[in-house]
Amino acid sequence: MVGNQEGIGVLKLECPESHPVGRILKEAPHQAVLYDPGAMVGPRRFWPDEDEQPTFKTHCRFCDKTVGEATATLQSQLVNVIADAAVVTGTAPLQYL
Repeated sequence: MVGNQEGIGVLKLECPESHPVGRILKEAPHQAVLYDPGAMVGPRRFWPDEDEQPTFKTHCRFCDKTVGEATATLQSQLVNVIADAAVVTGTAPLQYL
């Protein structure tokens, strides 16, 4: 099995109803972490920015509600995905705010 040996990973973000609300990406070891809200929502951007400390917030377009999680928690989950050679993708549930 080919594992994640290059320091890359994807953390899929979901609202409490399991709707997709974006992804946090580390596509290459030498690149910065990006937030991808989805092509229909907006462009990719560096993550996290100043406004996302200490809580990352986004909007679920399916529920029409704000969701979020502690930025440090999401960063830790992404680090765990990147560190696990057998995993390339993880999922992080967000809470309604």
